[in-house]
Amino acid sequence: MPQRRGAAHGELAHWVPLHPAARQVAAAGGVLRGEAGARYPRSAALAERLVARNREWGHDVAAVLEEWLAGAEVVVTGQQPGLWGGPLLTLVKACAVAAEVRRRRAAGRRAVGFLWLATADDDLEEMGWGRVPVGEELVEVREASWHRGDSVGGAAVLGTACAEALAQLAGALTGANAQEALALARSCYRPGSTLGEATGTFLARLLRGTDVVLVDACEAELARSSAAVVQAVLGRLPAVWEALAEGEAAMVARGWKRVLVVTPGRLPVFRRVGVRRQRLASEKGRCPAAVLAEHARWPERFLPNAWLRPLVQDAALDTTVAILGGAELAYHWQTAPARQVVGLVRPDWRLRPHVTVVTAAERRLAAQLGVGLEEVLHARLPVRLLPGGAVRRELQHLEAMLAARLERLAQRAAAELPVVGGDVAATQVRLKAALQWLATRIDAGALRSAATAAARWQRL
Repeated sequence: MPQRRGAAHGELAHWVPLHPAARQVAAAGGVLRGEAGARYPRSAALAERLVARNREWGHDVAAVLEEWLAGAEVVVTGQQPGLWGGPLLTLVKACAVAAEVRRRRAAGRRAVGFLWLATADDDLEEMGWGRVPVGEELVEVREASWHRGDSVGGAAVLGTACAEALAQLAGALTGANAQEALALARSCYRPGSTLGEATGTFLARLLRGTDVVLVDACEAELARSSAAVVQAVLGRLPAVWEALAEGEAAMVARGWKRVLVVTPGRLPVFRRVGVRRQRLASEKGRCPAAVLAEHARWPERFLPNAWLRPLVQDAALDTTVAILGGAELAYHWQTAPARQVVGLVRPDWRLRPHVTVVTAAERRLAAQLGVGLEEVLHARLPVRLLPGGAVRRELQHLEAMLAARLERLAQRAAAELPVVGGDVAATQVRLKAALQWLATRIDAGALRSAATAAARWQRL
């Protein structure tokens, strides 16, 4: 792709996903293979509606959906809508789907892609911002009047913030690519437009010529085509809660932080009320009979919550592989046991590629400090630039020695005195926590000693 003069691009020397579940999958090649289970028929009515919706956005996907109905493999990713297309990772995910579809087609396999726009989410503060690098700065725009719960994201109405920011950018971005992007953004993100329409039109233009279909999560036909799996979940809700508790316990047992908080007091669906979504209470963990009957008759009145959405997505689209961010993969992993209760197939999960943007100022700082660009992305100075390296190394040696000796002790206890096995395990956990606390204190002290460099880092 042509670059604006002064821009540079290249591969990061290394990158580590934030959640350990994602790190484990990354270490294994970036893919977690799926598990067999029930699949649901692909809906001709849904295909017809998706063709019409994409056509409204200027994206012709009729041939793609014919292939989908004929049984092509399905590559799916999803993201909330956002200003100027949303975060960079929205485009990264869309490109990742297009690339995976192309790779499969090149291998002689029929494949199509879907980009699921999570227009049914209502955390508007997360959706109501955009950011673009201009020279040595990051220019940001926000819809300050948007608040969580005011409406679902797809129905949020744009104010003047986007138009005003784009007018300011027009003089700062002079390249041909930049002018084309600005013209597209101006035509889509107009005051009075809804976020769903603006983002759909914006992404449809970028996806033109690919085999990727845009999916509006608020489509009524989508709810109808996935109604069977939602009915199965609501009908077996106590067993589903137990499975989710097992998934959370398995995460904790691995030493991983849970990603989603499961609340049995609430149903995993919201009722649509105008442009808002309404929480629904369970009856001691069960779905009320009236709600179950209403959903059976009018599934389009309901929207799934965060952990039910992947099941809805996979049932409606018949997913072969889902391309996920690190946090997404972690909550998919945590809630996977719920699929087993209803017997739903689990597709392959593939980590999305990682792309980031750094400014010229960040590149200069990296060169001055002798660090890689990937290190500039972290909020704190790299540990190796801080004083106290010998202290940290001694602590690491101590940790390794204690871990080895405690493991030997645990083995001896298991063989000779099993009754104290739990006490040994508890001691291991406490010692590990104490050493982690000490490591944090050492790093904090080193930061205080390197206050000048740390201040520069924080200002950046």
